[in-house]
Amino acid sequence: MERWRGLVDAVSDANGALCFDETAFDSDLLVEWLLGRQVRVGRSTGLFQPTDDDYAERRLPTGERLKTKLATVHVMSQEAARVLHVLAAEEPSIANAVALTATRLSETCYGLQHCTIGECATSFVGYIRFLQTVSGNAAAPEITWRLRTLSEHRDRNGRWKRFPPYYTLLVLSEIGLPAAQDELAYAKTLWSPGARTT
Repeated sequence: MERWRGLVDAVSDANGALCFDETAFDSDLLVEWLLGRQVRVGRSTGLFQPTDDDYAERRLPTGERLKTKLATVHVMSQEAARVLHVLAAEEPSIANAVALTATRLSETCYGLQHCTIGECATSFVGYIRFLQTVSGNAAAPEITWRLRTLSEHRDRNGRWKRFPPYYTLLVLSEIGLPAAQDELAYAKTLWSPGARTT
């Protein structure tokens, strides 16, 4: 029996262990399992193959539901590659796997342009998180224009049209750029205690 039911389970396990500095976490086992899920040939090269449980549940690490299988594949591929990078970026096999994912993601409509239609909205936000983790400061210009695109989708209720609010807030909280801070300030005006008067 496998330890993880799917990519979201494995990614959440890793995120929790990293967040709480759990020393009993077996990162080598997780890395091996994730690498075994990466597609190496064909049209989906670089992406990670979700499990049947991933497709059945279609959830983000924040618990929000993904609406399509395509979003499940793309967002969970972003998350899996991000975790691999965090756990073992210095390992050549991991660096190659992450580079393979980066190449594949950069060729998508949300990777090339401002596409936020349908499943691309969540993939767009996940791609920002992936870029921030994998490329850091070098990705600041690309992340900044993406955050400007996000700001164009404000709904005046502290959220963004089409974008999952909790996942979007998670992504924004990990970015120190002024554009991210602006979006967090926008969300705070309506999400913080006492902010709403009606």
